[in-house]
Amino acid sequence: MFGKSFCAAIALAFLSACTTANRESVANMSVSETESEPTVQADASGREELEPLISHYAEKYEIPESLLHRVVTRESRYNPQARNGPYWGLMQVRHDTAQSMGYQGPASGLLDPSTNLEYAGRYLRGAWLLADGSESRAVGLYASGYYYVAKKRGMLCETGLRNC
Repeated sequence: MFGKSFCAAIALAFLSACTTANRESVANMSVSETESEPTVQADASGREELEPLISHYAEKYEIPESLLHRVVTRESRYNPQARNGPYWGLMQVRHDTAQSMGYQGPASGLLDPSTNLEYAGRYLRGAWLLADGSESRAVGLYASGYYYVAKKRGMLCETGLRNC
């Protein structure tokens, strides 16, 4: 009854109208509505609640509080429930990295702020020792890993990467 080209033209017009309408509705949506993953929100009250814990672990691991704040801000913006692939919690630490620092629990346990700061803070201490007093360098080493830097400098034991 209708030719193939006529049906194709009708289908194309219909799809084009749907696509245009969809683009307009997506353009009017907020960012959080268009993402399937939960977004990480900066939370000033979260920072205030975490302040005593951050102070405790900074003192425990002899690292500057400002460094610990930099990493927590960079990695999760003070959201203890932050998740990104294999990275967990406030400091976005990998489960295997936490295990190398002595953690024995499940990966989901790293969503607890105290647990996360305990083991990721221990790992950050190693980065701090290798950074020679530079917070920026410590943040970079924390983010990229520092095994080979520690090995080259003969500091695997001091950084906690090897039990000695």
